[in-house]
Amino acid sequence: MAAAQSYGTGVALALAGAACWSLGGGLVRMTEGVDAWQIIFYRSLTVAVLTLAWLLWKKGGAGTLHAFSAGGMLAVLAGVAIGVAGLLFVVALFYTTVAQVIFMTGVAPFSAALLARAFLKERTSWATWVAMSIALAGLLVMLFAEPGAVSFAGTAFAMLSAFFFSVYSVMIRTRPSVDMTVAVVWNGLFLLVLTTLVLLAPTPLRDGFGPQSFVIGWSNLFWVFIMGAVQLTLGLILFTTASRSVPSAQLALLALVEPTLAPLWAWLASGELPPVSTFAGGAVIMLAIAFLVVANSGWLSRRPKPGEAA
Repeated sequence: MAAAQSYGTGVALALAGAACWSLGGGLVRMTEGVDAWQIIFYRSLTVAVLTLAWLLWKKGGAGTLHAFSAGGMLAVLAGVAIGVAGLLFVVALFYTTVAQVIFMTGVAPFSAALLARAFLKERTSWATWVAMSIALAGLLVMLFAEPGAVSFAGTAFAMLSAFFFSVYSVMIRTRPSVDMTVAVVWNGLFLLVLTTLVLLAPTPLRDGFGPQSFVIGWSNLFWVFIMGAVQLTLGLILFTTASRSVPSAQLALLALVEPTLAPLWAWLASGELPPVSTFAGGAVIMLAIAFLVVANSGWLSRRPKPGEAA
């Protein structure tokens, strides 16, 4: 059984995980001559291998097998859910602006709250609702940084991405006593199979196909490995571990640190200076997270009782 974890520790882990995710845009800018499917393939391979290695180091062979058994189909579905969320996010970018896609991610905390109430009987506090509303306002400010025509298809894909992320946030909360890190392995395997098919078979998803699609060069391999190791493996492990003591809606809210920090890393990596409204919106989101933490300050060092949801 997983050791008790305080709410404050869970918040810190979730914020650290989201900060890792935010490195994605900056790291992609470091690659050259590769497409999204090639990046996702090698990134997912890294995630599956490193997470499995970490589980084996932490639990041993028997413990790892037990973790997969305990996670069961729930862990498989959670891994697929976060994988689908990421893919839909990428697809949405082909139909509308980055800012509009990011704005729709603000739906995730609200849908997570509703799903958690329906399936986990988790009640969302008034402070969480207020914090989520403030964060949504911050995303609206960021939306003004990149005006453009609203695309129905892009909005639909972005909303579906947010929904599947909410599903993931709820699924990893379903069994607090089970180490759901195995879901990260399933996420990597799911995307690995999918991208292999896209790279090898002729589809409308990319122009070229065949074994040569796996050749991306050593420099690109290095940056994609960093993506897989730091951005995703470390980020997903930290975020999934946080779920032991942080409610689903708050997990999704804390994940908004990703779109807050991502423009900063992209700027530092490639010199792409975002508009002032992007940083202003990010500041509002950080204010929302600070409000959430202060409102729950009495819970920061509290550890849930056995069998109790945070």
